[in-house]
Parts: sequence; C-alpha cells; structure tokens
Amino acid sequence: MSNKPSSGEQNKELSWEDAVARYLEGNPDYFLRYPALLEGLNVPHPGTGTAVSLIERQVQVLRDRNQELSQQLRELLSIARENDVLADRLHRFALAMIDSSSLDEALGTARDMLRQQFKLDAVVILLKAGSERLAGRPEFVDAFDQRFDQLLRQLGGVGDSTLAASPPKPLCGAMHGVDIMSYLFAGQAQTIRSTAMVLLSGAEMRGIMCLGSTDPLRFHPQMGTVYLARLGEILTSGLGRLL
Repeated sequence: MSNKPSSGEQNKELSWEDAVARYLEGNPDYFLRYPALLEGLNVPHPGTGTAVSLIERQVQVLRDRNQELSQQLRELLSIARENDVLADRLHRFALAMIDSSSLDEALGTARDMLRQQFKLDAVVILLKAGSERLAGRPEFVDAFDQRFDQLLRQLGGVGDSTLAASPPKPLCGAMHGVDIMSYLFAGQAQTIRSTAMVLLSGAEMRGIMCLGSTDPLRFHPQMGTVYLARLGEILTSGLGRLL
C-alpha cells in the first residue's frame, strides 16, 4: 500500500495557525526548551480582556475545570442519593405486597404506599380479569370498557386477550383529553397536571397503574422509567399471586 497523501490532502494546505497548533500538540516540551518564550506570552482574560500571562491563564482554565467537575460530582452524588431512596421504597413496597394476605389488603396497601412513600397525589389501579367473582370491585373494569382498551393501546398493550411479548415501557407525561382524565381521576381530574401509566401484564389479568401529580414537571416524556417499571412488576406479581 502507498503511504503517499492523496491528491486532496496534497491540495489542502494548513494555515500557519493550524500548523503552529499541531506542532505544539506534537511537542509538549517545546516551552521547556524555550522558557523565555513562555514567560513573555500574554493571553487576554476572557472576563476583562486584560492581558495575563500564559501561566495565569492556565491556572484560570484549571480552576474553571475544577469547578465544573465539582458541580458534576455534586450532581452525581445527588442522583445516587435519590436512587438509594427509591430503591429503599421499592424494597418496602415489595415486602408489603409479599405480606398481603388478601386482594383487598394488597390493593389498599398499594394505593396507600404509592401515595405516601412516593409522594403522589393520585393513584388509580384498573384491572381486567377473567374471574366473575371479581365483578363489582372498583378496580375491575367491565370486559367491554372501551376507554380502558383505549388506554391499553396507547400504553402499547393490545385491546383483546393477547398481550404483547414484552411489556412496553411506562408512558410518562402524555397529554390526555378531558374525558380520559375524568375517567382516570374523577374529582381530581382538574388538579392533576402530570401523569404516568404503567402496564400490568400478568397471566391472570390485564391492568394499568395510573399515577398522577399536581406538579406539571413530576412526570415528563424524557424521564427515566426503570423504577416505574419495577413498581409495575412488583404490583403485578403481588396481585397475580392473590388472583
């Protein structure tokens, strides 16, 4: 193979500034060999425009970089603390589902814990199950409830008895019409400003967990959904065991 530069590379000439920059990048010891040049260089300060020595400018750059890294570290620590809190809440929620000895207890505990532990303003659990003995319970919708099927399709499930191969991700920050908001949250519909929906897909049931907040930024399309998906899995398992 030939190592000769292509015709395009031959025709492309570097500016003298680019040539100097490349040379200094390839020879980082240059100023060690010519210290007098280093002492004489002056660079305008970005804030005042006043000329400062190269060493002073380097110190400022390093100081700014240090502040930037410190801010990133604080943000990472904050996220880590939030994740620890969420993990602890998930753990307690899972234990509560395991300890529930009846469907009534499981549903009541789930609603209470989601409201209190996860600081939610509204929690709605809607379910469809094949057993007629569950008819009449407030969580269990009619077999032909079209609005439930509409939400199921919007979430990524299907409208009949066949579920998708893998549960879709929770849907956060979706805009719902007045009819759907009233269907989900009844008297609270006008105060709920952001929502999250989680599919509950078990062998014995199909369901949706709807979470609502008066904070318009609590649930948004760009947020992570891992913990919401885990909540759905835990609730599905807990209810499925009792069904």
